[in-house]
Order: sequence, then structure tokens, then C-alpha cells
Amino acid sequence: MDTAVWIILAVVIVIVVLAVIALLLRQRTVRRRSKAHEIRENATSQVSEVRHREAIAEEADARARKAQAEADAKAAEAKQLNEEAQTHQGHAAKSRTEVEREFARADKLDPDVKNDRSARDGASHEVPVEPGPDDTPTHR
Repeated sequence: MDTAVWIILAVVIVIVVLAVIALLLRQRTVRRRSKAHEIRENATSQVSEVRHREAIAEEADARARKAQAEADAKAAEAKQLNEEAQTHQGHAAKSRTEVEREFARADKLDPDVKNDRSARDGASHEVPVEPGPDDTPTHR
């Protein structure tokens, strides 16, 4: 064979190999494009589900913030009521002390009461309680 035939044959083989490579690359590109299109369609079909889940999450977050705000308000109310109770307890203790002083003063003035505290059986003066008409104790 002639050198020219070998050159032509080599050129033809190179052209065929390049054509096969180009065909394979084109098929690969088509497959990748098709796969990308399929993935986009699948993602698009999931958008509504994602939006629904986001809405549920936002709703739960809003309920949580509302519950936290209510809890904070209740805690503040409890603190206020506790402070009021302590104030009332302080006033009640002061009033109790004043009443006990008055009883002690009356005991000192009363000739029928012994002035020796140890002889009094350790009894303290309490405000007498009688049942009321609805069976609840009332102070006289």
C-alpha cells in the first residue's frame, strides 16, 4: 500500500473516532439534560408540600410565642400577688401583735387575772370564733 492510502486511512479512522466521541458526548449531554429536567419537575412538585410545612412551622412558632407571652404575664401576676400576700401577712402580723398587747394590757388591769404568766397554763389570747349561719367560722 501506498503511503497516501495509509494517510487517508489514518485520517478516516481519526474522523470516525472523533465522530464516535462527539456522538457519545452528545448523548451524555442529552441524558444529563433529561435527568436535570426530571429533577426540576420532581422539585417543583414538592414546592407546595414544603410551603405547607413552612406554614405549619410558622403557626407552631406563633403559638409558642403566644404561650410564652401568657406564661410571662402569669409569672408577673404571680409575683405581684405574692408581693401583695407578703404585705398583707406583714400587716396581719402587726395587727396580731397589737391585739396581743391589748390583751396583755387588759390582763394587767383586770384584778381577776393573775399577773404570773406561768400560772396561766401558757394559754394565749385568741380571737374567739363562732360558726356563722353558713357553717363558716366568723370572728366576734
